[in-house]
Amino acid sequence: MKGEINLQGLNWFEHEQTWVLLYFSTSWCAPCKTMAPIMDEVSTQFAGQLKTIKIDVDEQTKLAKQLDVRGVPTLVLLDKFGAKSRLVGGVTATQLNHWLSLQLKRNANH
Repeated sequence: MKGEINLQGLNWFEHEQTWVLLYFSTSWCAPCKTMAPIMDEVSTQFAGQLKTIKIDVDEQTKLAKQLDVRGVPTLVLLDKFGAKSRLVGGVTATQLNHWLSLQLKRNANH
């Protein structure tokens, strides 16, 4: 992903899904490296429900600041109206699946 992006720059019409999961990480973050395969698995598992976008905080400082990302890894779940939920820190695949399932169900009617 090259160039700065921002929330307005996310074109919701190019995504079939209503939800976007932004995965903020860095190349030097140990928990981020642990989360990488988990994020790949989750992206595949939730492919029909959300779009996952990995964002390097060192390259996308404006977006990180716009979404108040203060640590990595941070996951921010968005819909076209804005941020709905966030998860900060490394988690297991089970914890992440549970969190995402809960968030998608909770926000399904909004």
